[in-house]
Amino acid sequence: QVILAEGLSSPHASQLIFQGRWQGLRVWNRPSASGSRTGNFCGRTTYSTGGWRSPAPLGRSPSPIQAMDSSAAIDSVTWESDCESAFEMALPPRWEFRDRAFGSPGIWRPFPEAVSAEINALVRRGQRRGNVSMGGVELVIDLQDMVAMPSDQYAVPRMLRKSIRQPNVNKKTLKQFYMKYMEALPPADHPAGPDAIAGEKFLDLFKDLEVDPGTDVAALALAAACNASEMGVFRRREFICGCAALEVDTIADLRGKMSEVRENVLSGKSLPEVYAYTFGVALEPPCKVLPLEEAAQYWALLLPSWPLREEFCEWAGKQRKGKVINKDLWMMVLKLATEDGWANLIVPADLSTYDENPAWPVVFDEFVEYYRAQKGL
Repeated sequence: QVILAEGLSSPHASQLIFQGRWQGLRVWNRPSASGSRTGNFCGRTTYSTGGWRSPAPLGRSPSPIQAMDSSAAIDSVTWESDCESAFEMALPPRWEFRDRAFGSPGIWRPFPEAVSAEINALVRRGQRRGNVSMGGVELVIDLQDMVAMPSDQYAVPRMLRKSIRQPNVNKKTLKQFYMKYMEALPPADHPAGPDAIAGEKFLDLFKDLEVDPGTDVAALALAAACNASEMGVFRRREFICGCAALEVDTIADLRGKMSEVRENVLSGKSLPEVYAYTFGVALEPPCKVLPLEEAAQYWALLLPSWPLREEFCEWAGKQRKGKVINKDLWMMVLKLATEDGWANLIVPADLSTYDENPAWPVVFDEFVEYYRAQKGL
């Protein structure tokens, strides 16, 4: 579905687009009679609408969503395979090595979490061998022979094994849950599945969860748990991944988790992960930057208690060339907004202890100078 708005002011346009994207819609703000063509933004013609720049329609409709009859069940073998892949994404395996003393059979010991994450990264990239560091010792990981070889030429190789973690969910119940909302969604060979919760079914899901996907940060947190690759769409394996991570397999279970999911973001517990995920899913390919107006909408959701949010957005709207936010700046805003992004760079809300430390980007120096001038500090 496409919503065509005409001549909207900047805040109304950005709000409509932000909420529309979450609801699986494309929203285009067509310029009013006074609007004028201004240039190109991420490969699309843009128009001026009173200071707000919006992409012109692409000339193509979104991928069709086809209703799927509930009787067209996903076969058990396919579902089992999808669950195993999604479970591994939700709960990455832990890796262990056998620590052998002379004359003993040895004891299996877990690698530190960071080392297990590096080994899992090797697996995802399809590498058979790779190097990891543990306690200052370089290890060569051989995933074909399942051994870890210390760099010391006299050291004895250590055997490896993978410890699979199973989420506390019932696969059959989860399948019934998913099939209530799923629809066929091309392409059929999509790696996350040929079907998804999207369009009207996506809205039905959030209605049943009693969550507004346009204004509630819990929706972003759920999408992050699913590692959904597209705004307003949960592909099959993505949805299984999210349910496994949250250990839910019914709509009632997931509804009961929403308050916890929301609080984890607002308290800061899961904020870094959800915040980093949001930038990637918010981008409209092939763009590598986020329009400032859209970034401001996400900051309002993710950083509602940041006292300088409105001042920063106002300043950026006046000073930032192109009025876009790249990934580096997006992540640095989190560090500034949460004050304790770096232990040696704690900055209170009034910026009284902020200085021109080289670790902060120049753009923040410029904002602080502007803020202090405005406040007479």
